[in-house]
Amino acid sequence: MLVASAERVPAQTLSVSGSPGLLRISNAVAGSEPISVSNSSTTYTITTPNPNRLYNLTARLNAPMPPGITLSGTFAAPPGATSLGAIALDATARNVVTNIPRRIDATLGISYELSALVTAGVVPNGSRTITLTIVQAP
Repeated sequence: MLVASAERVPAQTLSVSGSPGLLRISNAVAGSEPISVSNSSTTYTITTPNPNRLYNLTARLNAPMPPGITLSGTFAAPPGATSLGAIALDATARNVVTNIPRRIDATLGISYELSALVTAGVVPNGSRTITLTIVQAP
């Protein structure tokens, strides 16, 4: 199971529509890596204030993924901002959308993909919390 959460930064707002639910890899083709699974049912809503600043959206997991397992997130960007595409998520905050302009009020899509290497073996179900944060761009 995957749980998404959001932190509020003063003067900006950020919310997430909910959890995408269980992502389970259960298929593979002989001689190939397991077949990745994805879910695009989650959205985030972002509002930025009027000051003449740019913002970035970061994402991080509450704990690393097991060896050989990767959870990636692709976060759609509001007008004027840049999505960095599919980002492998881990316990370090990573930019996922950059240069979000002021006066944005938008609801945008999130797509998660879970992939695995054969070397990961059988991994029991687990969960991760994804924290999204709005930060002022440098």
